[in-house]
Amino acid sequence: MIRVSTLCALVAIASPASAQGVASGVDALFDLLCGRSVHYYDEGGNQIEYTAGDGSAFLWHHDNPNVIVGTWGVYDTDGVGPQVCFEYPASSFGPLDPGGLHCWTETRLFETVVQGGVFAGDRYGLRDGEPPYPLPEHPFVELESFDAEFPELPPEPLCGLPIS
Repeated sequence: MIRVSTLCALVAIASPASAQGVASGVDALFDLLCGRSVHYYDEGGNQIEYTAGDGSAFLWHHDNPNVIVGTWGVYDTDGVGPQVCFEYPASSFGPLDPGGLHCWTETRLFETVVQGGVFAGDRYGLRDGEPPYPLPEHPFVELESFDAEFPELPPEPLCGLPIS
């Protein structure tokens, strides 16, 4: 759940896509991510996140024995444009992690999305709270290694259009 102080600060600088008829880039970004499992990889390693239509986020993060449960939203931020923001509780990424909001511009987000790494639905069952197995930080986990274990799922109708 988003903390009240964080939410107030965010609302002061951004408007959620679902609250107003804002820029089509925000709506398109929301439709692309909502109800999908996305594989990210950058200098921080492998991460896979399921972004549910109710605003919940389920992160399969390397070196973490449990799925990290948080929230997500897409916002149009003045001077920045569309951003995807995730909020996780304190200690999600280690004992010294204060928790809080992590926002990504559309450009930065898609620099980390693995080519072909966006799937309909909760492909890896992350909503259940347990990752299927430990995800290594490095090296990059090839998508083909997931194909035999995890079937493609139909799109979630709550979130918009399927990926074509």
